[in-house]
Amino acid sequence: MSISLKDQLLALGLAPKKTEPAAKKTEPKKQFKTPPKAVKPKQSSAEISLDQAYSMRSKEERAQKERALELKLEQERQRRQINQNIQALITESAVRDPAAENKRNFLFKGRIRSVLATREQINAINTGALGIVYLSGNYHLMPADKIDQIRQFAPEHIPDLSGAEYAEEEENPVPDDLIW
Repeated sequence: MSISLKDQLLALGLAPKKTEPAAKKTEPKKQFKTPPKAVKPKQSSAEISLDQAYSMRSKEERAQKERALELKLEQERQRRQINQNIQALITESAVRDPAAENKRNFLFKGRIRSVLATREQINAINTGALGIVYLSGNYHLMPADKIDQIRQFAPEHIPDLSGAEYAEEEENPVPDDLIW
């Protein structure tokens, strides 16, 4: 007869030998009148539990959101106050001419904008006697002294009318003997 696989493995030493079960000890079990309390591991002052960490993080996130909301509301309030001040100055001293039909173009916030004015107003803008103020999508002509007042508290509402300076002409000047 052939030897079983179990016996072959035992002979090679690859399977553990079967040991006889030890005699059962008959010790009486200790029974508690009250169940033992779960012992919580003591935490050092440097360690915090996961629940505490999550609650601290959520409190910090809420506080950050509240601070961001307060900052946004304060900025909005300041913007409204500035717009009200500008509106008061515009109603007081804006230069409006219903006969204005000429456009004065200027660069504001990276785009070319225009305002309608008469020839005299365009000359006054070019000399600096009049200026332009931006408010709520509209451009208003104002005297230079009012422009200076607005520039003190809201310079972002005043477009720069000085025009562009071309540095290229300095680098490559046109020769005097060139005839067109």
